[in-house]
Formats: sequence, C-alpha cells, structure tokens
Amino acid sequence: MDYDYDSLVVLAAVVRTGSFESAAHSLNVTQSAVSQRIKQLEEKVGSILIQRGRPCVATDDGLLLCQHVEQVALLQHELADKLAARGDGSSAAAIGIRIAVNSDSLATWFPEVIELAATELNLRLEIIPDDQEFTEERLRSGDALAIVTSNNKPIPGCRSVPLGSMNYMAVATPGYVKTHLEGGVNALSVSKAPSIQFDRKDTLPQQWMMLAFGGTSKLSSHFIPSYEGHLLACRRGIGWAMMPSVTVQPLVESGHLVELVPDVKVRTPLHWQSRSQSSNILNRLSEFVSDIADNTLAPVEVETA
Repeated sequence: MDYDYDSLVVLAAVVRTGSFESAAHSLNVTQSAVSQRIKQLEEKVGSILIQRGRPCVATDDGLLLCQHVEQVALLQHELADKLAARGDGSSAAAIGIRIAVNSDSLATWFPEVIELAATELNLRLEIIPDDQEFTEERLRSGDALAIVTSNNKPIPGCRSVPLGSMNYMAVATPGYVKTHLEGGVNALSVSKAPSIQFDRKDTLPQQWMMLAFGGTSKLSSHFIPSYEGHLLACRRGIGWAMMPSVTVQPLVESGHLVELVPDVKVRTPLHWQSRSQSSNILNRLSEFVSDIADNTLAPVEVETA
C-alpha cells in the first residue's frame, strides 16, 4: 500500500503535539486541513489511527505509522547530509528528535549528549522530562524515539543498553540535622522531619527508608519537581533529600551537607532504549550516550549468591 507522506507527517504532528489544533499550528496549516488529512489516511488504512481526546494519542496502527515516518525522516536527513557533503561540503538542515530523560540525568551527565548530538550529528533534541521509572511509556506510545529508563527489559521492537548506576544518598544540612534529628536518625524521626520529594511518583525516599531502617513510613514532604530546586531547598535546610552522589559528594566532603546514614545509598541502574530498526544517526547517538554514561555513572553492582 502506498502512503501519502504528507499525511503521515500530519499524523505524527498530531501525536507529538497532542491535538489537531497544535499540530495545525506547528505545520502552519489550518485545523480543518489536519482533520481532512487524518480522515483520508484512516479511510485508506481502514482503521482508526488517533484516539481523540485530551491529549490525542495514537492507536496501535497509528503508532506503527508514526514510527515509520520518523525513521524515514532520519534516513532522509542522513541522505541529505551525505549529498550536501559531496557537493559544497555543507551539512543538511538540522532535524529534531524527541527523547525522554529523567531530570537527574539532565542535570548531570546528559547535557554532554545534547552537545555532541548538535555538533557531531546535526540533531536538535527535544527532551521530555519524566521519572526514569515512567519514561518507557513515552517510547511505547511513540512520544519519544529513545529513552533513559530504569527498566532493563526491552520494550517490544526496541533494544536496551545498560548505562551504569545513578546512586543516591540522603542528605541534609548540619543545621537541619541539629534542629530536626538531634535525638537520632531513625525511621520515626526521619518520617516526621520535613523531606523533599520530586513529585508523588518519586519512590527514592521510600527505597532509602527500606534500606536504612528495614521499612517504609509516610513522609512529611515538600514536592519540588526540579533538580536545581531540590538541591537549593536542601541546602537552605528546608528538608532532607535524595540527591545524586555524583553531585553532592563534594558538598558532604566539604561539610555543607551531611549524609543521614553513611554508606546507605539507593542504586538505580539506568538503561538506554531505542528502536531496534533504527538509522545510522540514531545508532551513533546511542554510542554517544553509552560512552558518556560510562564515564559518569557508577558501575552496576552484580549481586553474588
């Protein structure tokens, strides 16, 4: 079956932006033109491609078509880049791809990936921030071409590459500890003292409680969905927080922060998942991700019997 690629581009835009109106705006066409393209494409395929709602999401058939058109766009970009280089030595116009990444990776090691993607691959990355436990849904739904995730099981049609471990430690200021935990650091005192969580999906504090005290408790938490805000609030003594060791270890060594329970860390193995049938440019991006993570993240500890 032959497909009208202009219509496929419209389909991908609706899924990417979440609405017919936003897709029309991004493509600089009318909303009625978008609706007509989608209607014609659905009639040709013989199935519903978009589940209408807020937001609009792709059906299984729609997802297959979105993945196809994104792969074609990458291949066309590679071809245009090669032809331009053979001609006047220039590069083709940059192309954008969407990647879902957890906020702590964005604040630590992933900016180097963004830099290399721009300078070496002529890519413009649209980063979708989400918790590492939930980014896989972005890949499964077609909202992203690749993800950083804590799930090592490959999503069907995707490949998974281990990156290393993002280790977290529970920290607070010395003044905070004196005020809220002077009687000792235990499950009861820590649960009653103000804590800082990223959002209500954040399970790191409870994971740490289990490791440190053998059980979990309801916490008295501020919710700050920002790495920078998280760290600033912690350094101001607003609460204790789970922070990446790679960034707060120097603050612990300098005495600006203290580790609530020494040597108790939550180790979160991270993985890079992308489509199995991908282009050379996405393969090279995957190599950059793997190399940079290898130089930044901690090795994954292998449990022995």
